[in-house]
Formats: sequence, C-alpha cells, structure tokens
Amino acid sequence: MFIPMSISAPDLDDESLQELTRRLCLDLHDEAGIESSLAERSAGPGTRGDIEIIGQVLIKAVGASGAIVALVNVLKVYVQRKPSLQFEFQTKGGDKVKIKADDLRGDDMTKLVQTIKEAFEEA
Repeated sequence: MFIPMSISAPDLDDESLQELTRRLCLDLHDEAGIESSLAERSAGPGTRGDIEIIGQVLIKAVGASGAIVALVNVLKVYVQRKPSLQFEFQTKGGDKVKIKADDLRGDDMTKLVQTIKEAFEEA
C-alpha cells in the first residue's frame, strides 16, 4: 500500500517543484530506506507512457516508528533549505495530514511522528 504525499511551495514554479520532488524521492530511498516513487497518471488515448504528477510522491506505508522518524528527518532537511515547503499525506479514509516548516522545527518530534504513524496505519 502506498500513501500519496503532495509537496508544495508557493515560490517554486512547476519545473523547480518537480526537480525537488525527484530529489526528495531519491533521498527518501537513499537516506531513510523508504520505498517511494514519483506519482504518475496516464497520458491519455493516443499517447505513449505516463506523465509524472508535479509535486506528488507515493510512499510505501511504513509502520515502524523508526522509519517514520527517518522520513521526518529527511523532510526536516528539505524545509531547512526551503522553509516555504509544505507536505501533505492523504490517508485511505481521505483525511489529510499537513506538515509545514514550523511542524518540523521543534526538538520534540514525538507528536508529529505519532500523527504520521496514525496516517500510515489508516492506509
């Protein structure tokens, strides 16, 4: 089961946002050991291949708190570089969990890790 994660930043154009999304997807795998892929949609009739959805990553549901902490740590690095970034997870039930830079700045990540863990458990 994969959880969709949307990435947004009001000050990035589509090309810059998608490049950041690609790097994040790679870093989630390389730095946190989390299986992830860029979200795609069908290009439509008469065309070949699929089209990447800008700012969308699919993350394999992780249940262990250690994996979620690793996920949060990768996201922290990204908001340190680009404070305008926001992340949004969508649960199976359709609920959305939004994470902003302020959520990733605190020393006590327990509440955020628990919130993400609950979102992943619903998936």
